[in-house]
Amino acid sequence: MATASVDYGRPQPGLTPAVTTATTVASNNAMDEQLPSPLFALPYEIRDRIYEFYVAFHDSDFNDTLQPSLAYLEVEKLHSTPLPSFMLTSKRAYKELGPHVHEVAVLRVHHRGFYSGRRVGFAVHGVLKLERLRKLVLVVDMEHANWNSWLGFFASVGERARGVERLVVDWRPRPPSERESVGWTARVNGKKEGEFLGAIAGLGRLDTVVVHGTLAQGWKERIMGETAGARTVFFPFRWWREEGLE
Repeated sequence: MATASVDYGRPQPGLTPAVTTATTVASNNAMDEQLPSPLFALPYEIRDRIYEFYVAFHDSDFNDTLQPSLAYLEVEKLHSTPLPSFMLTSKRAYKELGPHVHEVAVLRVHHRGFYSGRRVGFAVHGVLKLERLRKLVLVVDMEHANWNSWLGFFASVGERARGVERLVVDWRPRPPSERESVGWTARVNGKKEGEFLGAIAGLGRLDTVVVHGTLAQGWKERIMGETAGARTVFFPFRWWREEGLE
């Protein structure tokens, strides 16, 4: 009796759907069937620190733009980047890395060249959803504050990121000189400083505020006053370190 032969290297009529279904099921179950990583044998506190180093941002992670409102505040087109590869290896890895990935973002303002070189950019893993952020880092990496290039955007971010509980501010601008501390310049800086602190105060769920850098006289007291109820910590050194200076 003749026996029908099947070439397993080619899809056969009527078999393709079954093979596709089996492949899909195998793919969906792959993360559950794999051997557990030795990483998960470590205490969670240690794994958590490892995750922090693993998802740390680099200069190349920032998507700098001259039009941050168009790039980041358009609801129809959310900014996104690939997820860390280890996060996709198992459901447990995805769950444990989730808070470090989905709930953290770094907003950097820096200056390259002349006025047109002032850029604003976010560094994130995955999709940037301001509403789900729990930790926000603001890096102002310029010699002067140049408030007009970023303050309005930061305030708009704060209006959406109402769930932020931990704010880190890395402040590079030098304190104003004696000449800048009087007259019209001093009044403008004072007004902008008030708007900045008001934007911080608008993050109503803050429980921790960490500030890095050298601050102008009186800033510490004003920050603590605007964030009453939150724990405030100040460090004289920078949070962000450029590539090669770690």
